[in-house]
Amino acid sequence: MPKEDKYYVYIILCDNNSLYTGITNNLIDRFKKHKTNKGANYTKIYKPVKYLSAWYVKNKSIALSLEHFIKKQNKSKKIDFINKTSLLKKEYSQYKMKNIDIKKVYKNTINKINSNFI
Repeated sequence: MPKEDKYYVYIILCDNNSLYTGITNNLIDRFKKHKTNKGANYTKIYKPVKYLSAWYVKNKSIALSLEHFIKKQNKSKKIDFINKTSLLKKEYSQYKMKNIDIKKVYKNTINKINSNFI
C-alpha cells in the first residue's frame, strides 16, 4: 500500500478521560494540531493526552466510514476495539456487509509518537 494512500483512524485519550476518534493521513501532524488547539473543537475543550490506538485503511472513504462506526460505539466497546483489532474488523465488516482490510498501527509506533508530545 503506497504511503500516500493510507488513511488512519485513531482514538485519543483526552484529559477528562473521554475518548476522541478521528481520521488523518499523518498521525504526527494531526496530534500536533490537536495539542496546539488547531484540531477538532472537541480537543480544544478536552485536551488530548495521548493516542491509545490507530488503524490504517487504504483510502479516505473507508477511514470516514470506520470513524463513523467507531464514534457510534460506547466507551467500553471502543476500549475493546483498542485491545482487539480482530473484534473491530469483525464488527465493522458485519456493519458494512463486506470484508475491509484494517491494520493496526504497531504499539511501538504509537508510543514513539506519544513520547514526542508528553
